[in-house]
Amino acid sequence: MGKFMNVGIWGRPASALFGFAACSLMAGPAWSVQPEQSYLGLAFGASEFSQMSELTSSWPDTSLDTVEESDLAWKLYTGHQFSNWLAVETGWVDFGAVRASAVHIGGDSVSMKITPSGFEFSALATASIGDSVQVFARGGALAWRSSQKIEAGGALAAEDFSGPDKSGFAAAFGLGVHWDLGARNSLRVEWQKYLDVAGGDPETWLLSVARRY
Repeated sequence: MGKFMNVGIWGRPASALFGFAACSLMAGPAWSVQPEQSYLGLAFGASEFSQMSELTSSWPDTSLDTVEESDLAWKLYTGHQFSNWLAVETGWVDFGAVRASAVHIGGDSVSMKITPSGFEFSALATASIGDSVQVFARGGALAWRSSQKIEAGGALAAEDFSGPDKSGFAAAFGLGVHWDLGARNSLRVEWQKYLDVAGGDPETWLLSVARRY
């Protein structure tokens, strides 16, 4: 199967960023994360779905050609640090698009595009490493909605394969590293996993900047 993006390519920079976070411990003290602070952040990175090929298995008289399970992802989030070890966050996640194409038995093509996104809520268990670096684990839930667009060519163009928008709830969890860039600014790199979103189990690798207020 072809893929729109090789997430392994994204994984190498993410690994380097995690390493940089550890190395930053040697850079000297900065501003430690204080409790009772709120923050706003914006994240960009990559998403990858699994099991999307199963969605095309029900297409009548077609054989799967390609599946593009990876795309750009972004998230806008806000949170509050209640203590040195607990924070809560809410945010909007856009997974980008997942695409698949198939060939009908008569030679006509069929293409599908799914665009999932959603609102998530999670709790973060945090632990400080030195004065400026934190590691964290998160757990929570995602209320998602997904639109599906299917286009067919040739004799199939008159048929309507598209279904209604879908929605649901999914469990979410992840790991990450956060470090301070100053009194109010911070940088974060994280991995997240979502279970059962639009028929797949997406993962995201995100790099974000946040500002405390």
